[in-house]
Amino acid sequence: MTPKVVIIGIGFSSRLGMIRAVAETGAEIDVIVVGHGRFKPVDCYSKYIHRYYYVKGNDGEKIIQILQDYCIDPNRKGILIPINDFAATVVDQNINILKKHFLFPHIQGRQGAVTEWMNKEKQKNVAKKVGLDVANSVNVNIKDGLYQLPEGIYYPCFTKTRAYTKGYKFTLQRCDDEAALRKVLDRLAGWNRPLSIMVEDYKEIETEYAVVGFSDGKEVVIPGILEILLMAKGEDKGVACQGRIMPKNGYEKLVEKFKQMILEIGFVGLFDIDFYLSEGRYFFGEINLRIGGSATAVLKMGVNLPAMFVKSSLGVPIEGMEKEVKTSSIYVNERICSDNWYGGYLTTKEMKDLSRLSHISFVSDRDDPKPEKVFRRKLKVMGVKRIIKKYLK
Repeated sequence: MTPKVVIIGIGFSSRLGMIRAVAETGAEIDVIVVGHGRFKPVDCYSKYIHRYYYVKGNDGEKIIQILQDYCIDPNRKGILIPINDFAATVVDQNINILKKHFLFPHIQGRQGAVTEWMNKEKQKNVAKKVGLDVANSVNVNIKDGLYQLPEGIYYPCFTKTRAYTKGYKFTLQRCDDEAALRKVLDRLAGWNRPLSIMVEDYKEIETEYAVVGFSDGKEVVIPGILEILLMAKGEDKGVACQGRIMPKNGYEKLVEKFKQMILEIGFVGLFDIDFYLSEGRYFFGEINLRIGGSATAVLKMGVNLPAMFVKSSLGVPIEGMEKEVKTSSIYVNERICSDNWYGGYLTTKEMKDLSRLSHISFVSDRDDPKPEKVFRRKLKVMGVKRIIKKYLK
């Protein structure tokens, strides 16, 4: 029977990579576009999509409603693939409602368990347990607009939310002294909602890396290493514009520790892990218990992690599937680059050079050409708006 897969999340390039990966299984693919804007997204022009649905903003109830009203098939269980933290949380917190009709990433099938493991403190504790280096940190709890600075904070420091279920990327701040730290915390305290902020020792990052992988709960597949060559700025802060996918040679011990972490947590599904080089050591950054756009680079190197998840969910063996990246290649995420270009963080020449010097495109695909054509038209419109914006300034 043809599998049915529902891809849920924000960012057309991440969804597009997932659509094309899952299409290799022959699945019927539905897409739920989260945070929908005014126009039909680029990925929804893919020939592989069966149906697509729009959700304005972060409306978890609407996602569940769409799944229940339009995505249930009485003859087969659908497979849900969330591709951002919000979508992963929505699925995880509604497992008891969804489990009759769908299969999905999970931790021991327990509702809310994936959300619990989005807590960065829990992640760091298990990272220490398997022998990974982590930056020292303390927590600052904000309640009723009040907080107290605990002992053990050293400057410069770096702030982040303990859990990114709502994507508070603006809390990622370097603070050089107590006054700067209090400025960040005072702003958050002004929200008058409970928050827990992690304050880490600041590390000068030499190089940022990531791995993407799949776990069936017993075996963990991590095909290669992603080295970040250029990180985005502005609203896309923390996402790679350009990177290098390469074999695990020289990183084997590190990869084994990442695998131990995933098995220790008990996670079943697709994931990615961020880490970085500082002071000559590799430090654990965070685990994302969902998979984003970088999986496209791995797919185009011949390793199809989403297909592994689909097959494994249906009880189909994945033996014989390619599990290792054999050579190195440079990739570019055109959507992130175009957003940074439009925002003034990249010049037109810099953006063109990024594409010219990269071997892997996240949008271009010979077998599925229409999304790229639509994207090129979109770039022309953005170019005109960019000129108008400059003129008005």
